[in-house]
Amino acid sequence: MISVKKVNNRPLNLLERIYVWEIARGLLVTMRHFFVNLVNPKGLPTIQYPEQPIPLPGNARLRTRHRLKMRADGAPKCVACFLCQTACPALCIHIEAAEHPENLVEKYPAVFNIDLARCVMCGMCVEACPEDAIAMDTGEIPGGAVVREELLMTKENLLRNLPGEPSLVGAANRLANEYLRGKE
Repeated sequence: MISVKKVNNRPLNLLERIYVWEIARGLLVTMRHFFVNLVNPKGLPTIQYPEQPIPLPGNARLRTRHRLKMRADGAPKCVACFLCQTACPALCIHIEAAEHPENLVEKYPAVFNIDLARCVMCGMCVEACPEDAIAMDTGEIPGGAVVREELLMTKENLLRNLPGEPSLVGAANRLANEYLRGKE
């Protein structure tokens, strides 16, 4: 059964009806905060970003700046399948594929750019990647830039492994090795 709570609204008195007293109380609160913070600026909860980085919680699953994972030989794990570019709702990923010189099956990204000025940090590129080549786990929050070109992440900026991360050979490399073994 639904319970009903009756609220007794008392009529407003003259000072409350013309709002003069309420406006004065609001101004007093604002002025008190202003003068307390003016006298004691150390008590402000302000972080001087980017000089003082924001501490991120270690256990939270955050979407931070992108990175491309590398294999043990230093090549990118990306096989230029264009799935991340297709899945991106902001259309901020640009990939140009090239044929791999040593591998008969695999392509590699000759150009892999992410425009952070357009990126909405949704993580759809990470979910779409079949090779687990792109990740958003660097712990770096993309901030502002003076020039727009600073927000363009190129393949050279994106390629890195986190410390202690194993580098595995991609699926296309395994297929090429099996193909070459079968030819012998």
